[in-house]
Order: sequence, then C-alpha cells, then structure tokens
Amino acid sequence: MRQAAGRDSVPLAEAPIVLWNENARRGRLVVACSHAASALGVRVSMKLAEATDLVRTSRESKLCQSDSTTRSPLIQRHDKDLDQRSLEQIAASLQMQITPAIALEELAATPWAGHPRHQCESLLCEISGVSHLFGDESGLLVAVEAMLAARYVRSRMAIADSLAAAWALAHEATMKPLKFVRKGFGQQPADEKYPEFLRKPDLAGRLSRGGKRSLAGRQEGSAQGPDGVEELENSSTRVFYGGLIIRGDEGTARAIAELPVQSLRLATQTVSTLARLGIVSVSQLLSLPRSGLATRLGRDLVRRLEQVQAEVDEPLKVHQAEAEYSVNLVLEYPSTDLAILTDRIERLASQLTSQLLVQQRGALRLRCCMKLSGAQEMVLDVGLFAPTVDADHLSGLVVNQLESVRIKEKVERLGLLVTLSGALRSSQTSLFELDEDLASATSMSGVGISRLVDALTGRMGRERVGYLELQNDSLPERAFEILPLAGNSSSPSLKRRTKNRKRGANGGLGSVDSAIHYPIVKPTADDALRRPLSLLADPVPLRVAWHETDFSLRVSSSRLPQRIRFNGVDHHVMNHWGPERIESGWWRGKSIRRDYYRVETDQGEWWWIFRNLVSRAELQENRLSYRWMLHGRFS
Repeated sequence: MRQAAGRDSVPLAEAPIVLWNENARRGRLVVACSHAASALGVRVSMKLAEATDLVRTSRESKLCQSDSTTRSPLIQRHDKDLDQRSLEQIAASLQMQITPAIALEELAATPWAGHPRHQCESLLCEISGVSHLFGDESGLLVAVEAMLAARYVRSRMAIADSLAAAWALAHEATMKPLKFVRKGFGQQPADEKYPEFLRKPDLAGRLSRGGKRSLAGRQEGSAQGPDGVEELENSSTRVFYGGLIIRGDEGTARAIAELPVQSLRLATQTVSTLARLGIVSVSQLLSLPRSGLATRLGRDLVRRLEQVQAEVDEPLKVHQAEAEYSVNLVLEYPSTDLAILTDRIERLASQLTSQLLVQQRGALRLRCCMKLSGAQEMVLDVGLFAPTVDADHLSGLVVNQLESVRIKEKVERLGLLVTLSGALRSSQTSLFELDEDLASATSMSGVGISRLVDALTGRMGRERVGYLELQNDSLPERAFEILPLAGNSSSPSLKRRTKNRKRGANGGLGSVDSAIHYPIVKPTADDALRRPLSLLADPVPLRVAWHETDFSLRVSSSRLPQRIRFNGVDHHVMNHWGPERIESGWWRGKSIRRDYYRVETDQGEWWWIFRNLVSRAELQENRLSYRWMLHGRFS
C-alpha cells in the first residue's frame, strides 16, 4: 500500500489500515489491509461495512480496557494511480542503482486468481551480468532490500532461472524472517536495521523482481548459514531476510512443486475448474499430460507451465522512465529578498520551459525546492489545469505561493522540477488563411480558463478547486464526486469522497414499510422542481407536529406533518408533492430507504424533506420511530 508508506507513516504501523474500492456488482469491497487489520479478521474482498465493524468494535473494546497504545483505524479509498506512480518511481530508482533491464509486470485482460486488485504490483528484472557488481546474488538482494527499506517499503524477492518461477515464488512462497542480514562487508541484526512494521507482512501487495536470473520471497524449514544467509538441505536454494535464490532446474522444480496453482498467474475460472478436479498444487498439475490440458483448459495454462519451467522465454518489456525536467541555481549571495528570489525563479522557469519544448511537453505539476542556509529545505508545489510552457505563468504561480510563506533563513539554492507533465495540445483556428482575431479569441478562451483555475488553485489549494462527476447512485449525497481540476493527468482518476457519510444519521433503517398510505409519485425528467437548487451536506433533523400534537423529533405516525419547527421558527405546510421513494442498493450493506417530499411552507419557502422507513414490527416493539429530515432547499 504505497500511498500509506513514507516516513510520516511509521506511527501507523500498528494501526488497522483498510483500503477499499467500488465493485460494480458487490459495492464497496476491501482491496487491501494491514497486518493489524488482518489480525482482527479483515480480509481482501470482504464488504467494507463488515470490515469497518470489525476494526471499530476491536478499538472500542481496547479503549474500555484503558489501552493507551490503541491507534485509530485508517479506512480510506484505494488510490490505484498513486500506487502505479509509486511503483514507477521505484522502478526508476532500481534502473539507476541495480540494473537497467527492469519491467512492470504485464496484466491479463481479467484479474488473476488470488489477485483481485488487477493492477501492477511486481517488478521484473534481468540481472544477468550485474550480480558480480554486488559481490554475488545475495549481495544484490541485500542492496535492493536496503534501498526499499529507505523508502519504508517491504518487499518479497526471488531469483530464479525464469521470470515466471521468480514471480510465483515471490507471491506464494512461505516466508520467515532471519535473525541477521548482511549489510556491506559485515552483518547487522535485522531488528536494528528495519522499523517494526517492515518485519510484518506487507500492507497491500508485494514487489517481486525476476529475470533469467530473477527475484522472490522467504521460505521456512531452513537452518541459519553464514552472513545471514540460510542454507536449505539442497544447496541449490538459499534464503535470507530479503529474498530467495533458486539455482538450476532441479532447484526450480523442487521450489515450485508445492506452490498453489494460482502462482502460475491463471484466470480465476481456470483455478476453480482445477480445484473441482482436486488439483491444487503445481506438482499435481505437472503430473498431467499437457495435450489434455490444452484441449480442456486452454492453451494459456500450458503456456504458463512452459514459462515457469523455463522452456520458453517470457518477453521483458523494459520500463521507460519519463524524462526528468529540472533546473537548479546556486545563489552567489544567499538572500531572503523576494525581488531577488523572483528574478531567479523567472530565469529557472525560462530554462525549464526550453527543456519541455524540445519534447513537446507541458508542465502539469511543478515543484520549487529551496535549500536554506540552516541545512533545511522548503518545498512549494504547484498544480496546473492544462499542460503549459508559459514561463511567465509558471514563475508567477510559484511566486504567488512564495509570497504567502515565511522564509526563516536565507536561501542558498533554488530548483524547479516538473513532477508531472503532459503532451502539449494545439488546434487549428482557421481552414485557410490565419485569422488573427479568431485565433486570438479561440486561444485566449482556453488559456483564460486554465489560468483562472491555476490562480484559484494556487491561492486556495488543489483540493478546494474541483469539478463534479456524476455517479450511478440513487442516494442524493452519493450521486456525485468532486475531483480536483489542477494537477491531474490527461485521464484524471484521483478521486476523493466529499465526506464520509454516516448512514445511521441519515435515516438508513428498517425493511418494508407497510404503513404507507400515499401513492408513489415520481417527478418527470423535465420537471423544473425535480431536485432542489441547494443540497445540505448532511440532512438536518426536524421537529414536526400535527394540529393535535406537540413538536417532536421522533414520531410513530407515517403521515406528512402539518407543522415543522426549524431553527426555532414554526412553519405550516401549505402544499406538498410526493412521496418519491429513494433506496440504496442491496450490495451496499444495511439498506437505506427514504420517502422524499417537496413541501411549500406558509412563509413561501420550498423544502425537500424525507422520512426514513421502518417496519411495522419495529414500530410495535418501540425499537425505531420515524424521523423527518431536511435535505435541500429550492430557493
């Protein structure tokens, strides 16, 4: 889970961490969880509502026991794009420090069995000819482990004669940590080298490395060897804290024999068919004739067997890191003068845009790094609505942010770095001759919007300037999502929920309401008053009454109230339209069912109110009651 990794995430090591995502059929499902959450019973593909109950119930019980070490659970939506970018950054670092031949795993059209996230989580390396630079293959794994540990990333690695074998061992081999790991020319206790959470199972996935000499995980049932390297009974296999090394055909065959068939990167349907036939391990699968497998289960299964046994080569599509656009300047005389810093930033922006123009790229995210005289560093991040190479615009955005911060010490060095770029877009404004007025108007219309968004984002923050994206959800508060306008790639998918909704507070109760006495009336699509102009962030409880009763928040009658008290003012309902029934999907867990009304008060106000639906049995048992809520206003 790379969006939770980093130096600031160390205090979260022992906290239950749950990542979820939307599933078209089953709603919100857990896609990853930490070791602490897994210990509480949370599992991948579990419904989010069940996982939330598990972690929160456990925390409440620990708080009752006065456990001061209890940490609040972290439950958030999985950011697939952020994971991808983090993996690409690691790949770029490995290319610079370990081997240039490195690739992200290529995914199939459908998720592999046991890997429901369907995203790249592994790196494959060709390490032939580079291991001697680190002493041997064990030294290479130690170097990779140390590099990832500096990023607070836990990895599972294997070196084998084929990419498929290394991938299978990295994902499915049983692991156990060792007491010592080798570092440089000596050895150091693992407990001193790695933070506590690095010694636990990884939070969201694993990074495997492979090649013709390729990388994977730890294995149990071995004895401690020299330099922190474990020696198995067959000398073709060596295991240490950072990874597993397999040598020779015999070593590969023994290592993969007891792995589950899902380690071969097979489709879920294929693994299910094999399970019905009683075939659960690779050794059982290898004992069957391949001709029969091809006709009954498809050629893809046979191809995976050939790859894992190194009978056929698996192509390695080498990762091509995006070019880095950066410029730096050392100030001859360190200064805090804004005019001097502005001049230097303008010079750097001009140099940076020259680099971008060569590749026909434009900046979408810009970072300004300032090295202060006290060995500290100040960083300013700028997001843009559209790719641009306008040096004045870029420098202006950076200077605007610089004006709003206090520089405590003199600046010694300035640097500008493009952290996200996009292809420049150009359009033809006329068919034959260039119409300068038309070209100017057309170009400025787009530039004007872009610069307005950039200016607002710079002053208010990226998350505060966004646009609405409609969602296929019947509940009004979930019918949209807000996405930031600036700093996105060409296909932005870094989404965030506007707010975590509490279902209980919104009236999500009960089953079938048999006390409804009104026909269900749905507004038409062309109805001018179909939906309110303003929707409240959270429904507000209303005190309601009839002519013969007093005001109350909870009532036992399902009738539309005749009087409503809101903010201390009494309103009489003059007209109403409805009800319109809105329900949540069954796959979202506990059902939310409401009847909405459009009402007109004696003061000329138009409101959108609803009541939650409860069953007759719950009313008779006094377990639940009706609650009326204000959700929107039409004026």
